[in-house]
Amino acid sequence: MTTMRELSRWIRDYTQDPRHQQRLIAAGFIWYQMCVAMDIIDDAESALDAYISNEFPTNTGERHLRIYGAMQGLFLQQDALYDLVKAINPTKKIQLNDVLKDIREARHASVGHPTQLRRGGNLSVHAIVQNSIRKDGFELLSYPSATDSVFQYVPVLKLIEQQQVETKRILTEVVTDLRDKEESYRAEFRAVKLVATFSLVGYAFEKIFEGIGRAPIANMSPWGISHLQKALNDFEQELNKRGINLDTYDSIKYLYKDMAHPLTELTKFILRKPSEIPSLESAAVFAEALQGYFTRLRDIAVEIDEEYASEPSSIVRPEHTGEPIVVTVTHIGQ
Repeated sequence: MTTMRELSRWIRDYTQDPRHQQRLIAAGFIWYQMCVAMDIIDDAESALDAYISNEFPTNTGERHLRIYGAMQGLFLQQDALYDLVKAINPTKKIQLNDVLKDIREARHASVGHPTQLRRGGNLSVHAIVQNSIRKDGFELLSYPSATDSVFQYVPVLKLIEQQQVETKRILTEVVTDLRDKEESYRAEFRAVKLVATFSLVGYAFEKIFEGIGRAPIANMSPWGISHLQKALNDFEQELNKRGINLDTYDSIKYLYKDMAHPLTELTKFILRKPSEIPSLESAAVFAEALQGYFTRLRDIAVEIDEEYASEPSSIVRPEHTGEPIVVTVTHIGQ
């Protein structure tokens, strides 16, 4: 069974993917809101788990503190859940169960606005009955302005359990929807390989080196150097079709920057224009460096193609099935 932690971790991994992260960060404030919301959902879950698992205090003040914390934790988690869904998947419509509304109302009355709770034109005050406080819950005495006073029981443990179920359901819907969208996106480009843009690069370098070495054959180095620029342009266009630009992946961004100068100068040299390259030997060095950059860029294209060929990551990660890792601790001199 999928846990809250696994769902939360999947969403965090999703937001750290360079393609998604760039889009989310571009939203400015929404990015920070989403990051804080993820933390609050997890932190509130830890607090509520602590309420469930720890022994309930006997001291009256501590009992109140636990109740205040539990009810506020439920409220905070709901707000964070709402803002997270709105930020990470704004088109997703989540059906909220009435139990979440009931939990909010119980929080508002007991620890949110107990001295003045207004609903429409009705005003009421509320008080926790001190001697009723137990780990399971407490009695709430309410004084509506329009009716007689009423007692109602707030089952704290049950509310925590119900919200945990609902929170997991909502996160599961969000993750499932994001995975479905990611799969559709990958399928759209799965048959078109990025690496295909480099299919003639090897041949282009062969002609460049032949031209530099003044081989006794037709000099095709001008075609070779122009094809390198074409390959870069084609690769960038294919990235753009996928909603990716050169800045999305740092590895691609810095490779383009690194190869710009040697490509420019080598182009000038081959076309017999003034350049910083003083000799054929230096031109070969420039060409070798440029070839190394293209090899690394091609490897990145292969990695992206492999990602598109695969399915989006599963929610539950496979357990480690290899040999157990043994750590040996030694001390100097022993």
